[in-house]
Amino acid sequence: MIRRLLLVLARYIGAAGCLGLGLELSAAESPAPSPVPINSFFGLPAVGMPRLSPDGSKIAFLFPHEGRMALGVFDRATKQSHLVVRGTDDSISLFFWKGNDRIVFLADFQGNESFFIGSSDLTGKNVIRIAETQPGEYLQGSMGGVIDALRSRPDQIVVTGYFMPPKDGTGGSSAGSGWVIARLNVRNRGLSPLYVYQETDRIPRVQVDNAGVLRVRGRIEGGKTLIWEHRSADNAEWRLMTRHPFHGYAETWEPKQFAADNRTLWLVSREEQDRGALYAFDTATGERGAALFVPPEGEIRDIITNYDRSKLLGVSYESDRLRFHWFDAERAALQAKLENTFRGTQVQITSTSDDNRVALIHVSYDREPGTYFVLDQANGTLEQFKRTREIDPARLSVRKPISYQARDGVTIHGYLTLPAGSAGKRVPLVMHPHGGPFGIRDSWGWDPDAQFLASRGYAVLQPNFRGSGGYGRSFIDLGRHQWGRAMQDDLTDGVKWAIEQGIADPKRVAIYGASYGGYATLAGLVFTPDLYCCGVNYVGASDLEITFKNRGDDAWIMDDEFSYQQAWVGPSAEYRGATSPVNFVDRIRVPSLHAYGEKDPRVKFDHWTRLEAQLKKFGKPYETLNERKQGHGFRDEKASMGFYGRLELFLAEHLAPEGKVKVGEVKEVGTRAK
Repeated sequence: MIRRLLLVLARYIGAAGCLGLGLELSAAESPAPSPVPINSFFGLPAVGMPRLSPDGSKIAFLFPHEGRMALGVFDRATKQSHLVVRGTDDSISLFFWKGNDRIVFLADFQGNESFFIGSSDLTGKNVIRIAETQPGEYLQGSMGGVIDALRSRPDQIVVTGYFMPPKDGTGGSSAGSGWVIARLNVRNRGLSPLYVYQETDRIPRVQVDNAGVLRVRGRIEGGKTLIWEHRSADNAEWRLMTRHPFHGYAETWEPKQFAADNRTLWLVSREEQDRGALYAFDTATGERGAALFVPPEGEIRDIITNYDRSKLLGVSYESDRLRFHWFDAERAALQAKLENTFRGTQVQITSTSDDNRVALIHVSYDREPGTYFVLDQANGTLEQFKRTREIDPARLSVRKPISYQARDGVTIHGYLTLPAGSAGKRVPLVMHPHGGPFGIRDSWGWDPDAQFLASRGYAVLQPNFRGSGGYGRSFIDLGRHQWGRAMQDDLTDGVKWAIEQGIADPKRVAIYGASYGGYATLAGLVFTPDLYCCGVNYVGASDLEITFKNRGDDAWIMDDEFSYQQAWVGPSAEYRGATSPVNFVDRIRVPSLHAYGEKDPRVKFDHWTRLEAQLKKFGKPYETLNERKQGHGFRDEKASMGFYGRLELFLAEHLAPEGKVKVGEVKEVGTRAK
């Protein structure tokens, strides 16, 4: 079978170049192409998240419909697709199969990270509104969502959120109230609470088994200790597994999932390895075996199993790019043949049928957003399903891993994208720090921001500054209490490195980032005012004293026991005041662009109103783009296109000499600008 498959795959080697999957030609050796239109990067993709049905006969996928992402189904036998359901207010953002005849889907309400959950049959005529986020409805609260899809149980999922009995009275006597973890029937909305949170609970970590039994929890005690506990059944007593210091990021234990026996827990532990190693923990005996895998570099991302978790196939881990380690010889052989066929790309099996005979293959690289193929091992065929975006890789730029030394000797890794056709000498540079900041990282592969900016003639530098994920627990700790300080120095040192290497023109350096990257933009403008010629702040925090009261995991934890703000941002009000850009606006010397969403649940709109008052007070030149119905990043296509259109014009005016950087297509948008 493998040999036959290899012959079939060979047919696609010649076609790979046509699909943008070959890497034989270097974009840097070609003449500079004309700019790719903005919508090619940031318009809705042609397809999103395709997933095989359990029997492999159909593929569910997201696709653009009336300006939003809708849910459709493709029948592999008839080669026909049809619409199943579309969102009325927002795009569908996530879905998964429940059996072969029903799909559960989620949509984010107005970008405020509060999710609608629904389920539908394949006709779209029998939609069940499982949970809603609007006040007074079935599910409330920004932390509500799906904990486990329970693939082996066709009717149930495990959810968490604030649940109330539906208005129509369905849900039975089991329907509870308050913030709960519960099993939920996707066909009749029957609710079976597994755990009802009490006011004193501090439980940011939970793990259910394959039957939907809540078996493991991580409980915080005194804001300093994370206690892991296990129970054998829904109503059994909790028993101690272990206890570790509580960090908030990259905890000592990271449970991944239960094996099919509902006894073996696969987890990543940092007890012996700073970057973590994979172990099997026996919850019945409390014994942890020897390490199953220690990554030679980087960190473990995910474990890979068959559909019912009866076999551990391998793990993915990430260093400068995504890599795999396989325990299963057949899966290793298949991966090797796929990678040999699509050389130089990133190949992942994203979905399989229950019998593993049919698989969806995603092939991508830095200049290719991705193409999906259907691999039918029973028939020995490989067919293209859909391409994510119709964009020519020859018009884009190579994205290379780089590293440099920070001023204190710490090695900073990252990525550099040079404009196509450029020799990389004294070009305008955009420093583009990622969001987060802790535990998040930039990765190799398709990055629309980097490619968009490079297509406009700018080099793009994306450092994984201290505090970023992927480099070990100690590297994250280096970022503790370093907002505006050592983390910012890493960015400054990256710019200086690019200048010393002859890459960047020191008079044409901009800084642009979103979320924490937006904060870093503001910090760069006020703390290193001579380094940048302009800055773009996208939903960035301006005042470290008025944010981060409850964020992410911290939402479960009272401030008097653990505060993300004090533990990670700054230990005192004086410290946070000294690193809050809003307090130093008078130092800004260059133009800036600011974009915020009024529905943002993370960086409240007050960050902008207070910042704008200071910009006006000191007479600083600035532009702004505010969206009334957007949250932490503009997810609506029209709003997103509007932002990138403004970004393009702003950089063309302030970063590059007139006529040196081409401006692509900019569409009129209905945004509110001041």
